[in-house]
Amino acid sequence: MNAFGRSGWQRWAPLIGIIPALALYIAFGIYPSVMTGVYSFTNYSGIAGTPINFIGFQNYVEAFTSGIFSMLPAIKVTLIFAVSVTIIQNALGLLLAIVFNNKVHGVVFYRAVVFLPLVLSVTVTGMLWSLIFAPEGGIAEPIWKAIFGHASSFFGSYSLALPMVIAVQIWQSAGFTMMIYLAGLQAIPNDLNEASALDGANRWQRFWGVTFPMVAPSITVNVLLCIIGSLGSYDLIYVLTNGQFGTQTLSMYMFSTAFQGSNELGYASMIQMLQFVLVLIVTVIMQWYLRRREVQL
Repeated sequence: MNAFGRSGWQRWAPLIGIIPALALYIAFGIYPSVMTGVYSFTNYSGIAGTPINFIGFQNYVEAFTSGIFSMLPAIKVTLIFAVSVTIIQNALGLLLAIVFNNKVHGVVFYRAVVFLPLVLSVTVTGMLWSLIFAPEGGIAEPIWKAIFGHASSFFGSYSLALPMVIAVQIWQSAGFTMMIYLAGLQAIPNDLNEASALDGANRWQRFWGVTFPMVAPSITVNVLLCIIGSLGSYDLIYVLTNGQFGTQTLSMYMFSTAFQGSNELGYASMIQMLQFVLVLIVTVIMQWYLRRREVQL
C-alpha cells in the first residue's frame, strides 16, 4: 500500500507542481490575449463603468480606410527600428562573440560586462541614458559642444531621437545576442578550422567557409528573436521619449490610443491584433528563408 501510494504521488507530483505556474500563465498570458481579441470588436473606452458595445469589424474597417493615414508614420518608424536593430545587433553580437571566443586573460569579465546591460530593467536603462544625454548638465553635453560647436536636445531632437533609441536598444540586448553566437562558435569542432588552415585558407576564408555556415542555426535564432522583440518594442521608447520626436512605433501608437488621452481601448486592441498578424507574417517568412539558408550553407 505504501509503495503504491508513493508511486501514485510521484506520478502526480510534477503535475501538481505545474498547476500554479499554469494558472498564472493563463491569468496573465492567455486571458489578456484572448480579451484583446474580444475588445478589438468593441468600442470599449477602458474607463471603468462605461458600457462595452459590440461593433463587429468597424474598428478594422476604420483602420484600413481613414485610420491608415495616422498609422502609416508609426508603421514606418516600426520597420526602421526593427530592421536597424536586427542588422546592427546581430553584426555586433557576432563580432563580439568571435572576439571573446579567444582564450585571453580576463575574457570572462569582458563577457560579463557586455552582458550586464541586459540585467538592468528598462526603467533603469532609460533613466541612465536620459541622465547621460540630458540637455543641461548631462555628461554628453560638453563633449557634443566641443565637437560640433552647438548644443543638442538629444532625445528631444527629431534628427537624433530615433537613432539614439536604436543605439540604446542595441546596447541593452547585444550581450544576449553575443552569448547565443558564442554558444554556436564553441560548438564548432576545432578539427574543421585546423583542416582548413592546413589547406591554406586565411582567417577570412575560414570565417566564410567554416564559421559562418556552422553558426547558421544561431543566426536564425538571433534574427527571429530580434525581429519579434523589435517589432513589438515600446517600453524603452516610452521611458526615453514617450514616443515623441519621431520615435512613435506601432506599439507606442497603440499604447497612446489606449491610455494617453484617447481612451479608445477597443480601437487600440484592434491595432494590437494587426501588429500580432504583422509580427506573425514577418516571423514565418523569415524563419522559412533562414531555414532554407541553413540547408544551403
